[in-house]
Formats: sequence, structure tokens, C-alpha cells
Amino acid sequence: MNADRSNRPASLAMLTMVELRKLVDTPAGITICLVATVLAGIFGGGAALYRQPATIGDIALLAGVPAGTLVPVLAILLVTAERTHRTALTTYALTPRRHRILAAKAGAAIAVSAAVTPLALLAAVVIGPVGSLATGDPTVWSVDAGALSRFTIINVILALTGYALALAIGNAPAPIVIVLIWPMLESMLRTASPALDAIVRWLDVAAITEDAGRAATALAFWVALPALIGLRRALRAEVR
Repeated sequence: MNADRSNRPASLAMLTMVELRKLVDTPAGITICLVATVLAGIFGGGAALYRQPATIGDIALLAGVPAGTLVPVLAILLVTAERTHRTALTTYALTPRRHRILAAKAGAAIAVSAAVTPLALLAAVVIGPVGSLATGDPTVWSVDAGALSRFTIINVILALTGYALALAIGNAPAPIVIVLIWPMLESMLRTASPALDAIVRWLDVAAITEDAGRAATALAFWVALPALIGLRRALRAEVR
């Protein structure tokens, strides 16, 4: 009986937990998490001090911005760290089915990005009363569930974008530059001319909450296409 259990492949849930642990098991992952925590306090504190009246929902949305920005970077590092630290051979030796490892990495990226919202709300619950003591204005204990839902969905898509780009490109620097620079570049292109705006607006992942057609195009361009390219290569490439 014990032998049969030992020969069973690890469940997808267990593999996902392993990948989640890898996120905070490296100096880069720890640093990113600490930076996101500090910036969450700064952004949330700014909302509590300078937005009057400041609702818990407003504080949470601003507190979650740094983590939402850095989550795609964590997803990229989760995909590329195996090659950087030369642990891919061990990982695939323990779990020979590569698609399960890749699915677990995607699941870990989704879980972390989805966790940004509740963690931001938790931070807002702490920051709100402290801000009230500093300003003398009462904290408004209200939350816009729709805004937080949109925020969560966009964070998940951004994490999957980082995951897909990392798979397709195969290294960390280029995808990180793309996910961090693109929002600024997109804004510049959209304001440069109406023609560019008409094109670039179809690549805006935020359209997931606005327009189904634009959302489908953005998801295909940023997630589906690079993921297909990357998965094909990852499943066939020689493991080193």
C-alpha cells in the first residue's frame, strides 16, 4: 500500500504549493515581496492622508498598485529561475511530466495575483484608522466590490502575461522590461496620434472589464500566443 502511494505522481495542488514556495525561496523573490509591502504602505498611506474622504476601498486599491505591478515580475522569475539556478533537471526528474510543472507555475502565478486584493484590503484596514488619527477625519468603511473585482481580474491577466512572455522568450530581463515599460509606452502611443490609438487600444489588457472584443484581442496577443509558443518549446527542449 505504501509503495503504491509513493509511486503516485504529486497532485497539481501540491506542485502549485511547491511553486508558490519557490517565489519566496530566492533573494529576488524576497526582495520583491518586501518592496511591494513597503510601497503598499506608502501608497495606501498617501490615499488615507490626501484623499478626503478616504474609503477603505480607495486605500486598498492604491495599496495594491505596487504588488499588482510587481506580480508579473514574480511570474517571470518563477518561469525562468529554473534555468538561471540550473534546477530544471532536478524538477523534471522528480516530475517527468513537464506540462504538470508548467501548469503548476501558472496556478502559482494566478494564486499570487489573486491574493493581492485581499492583502491590500487587510493593509487598508490597518492604514485607514491610522490615517484618521493623523488627519482627524473619519475613515469611511465602504468598499466598491466592482472596482476591486476589476482590479483582481487585471492583476491575474498581468501575471499570466508575465508567465506567457517568460515562456516564449526564455529569459527574465526581456519580459521584465516589456511588462514594466509597456504601460508607459502604450500611453505615449495612444496620445501620439489617433491612428496609433486605434491600434494600441486593442492591446490594452484593462479592456477585459470594458469591451469583450478588445479583451479577446488583448488576451490573444499577450497571453495565448506567447503561451502557445513557449509551451511548445518548453515541452520539446532539452533540459539542462
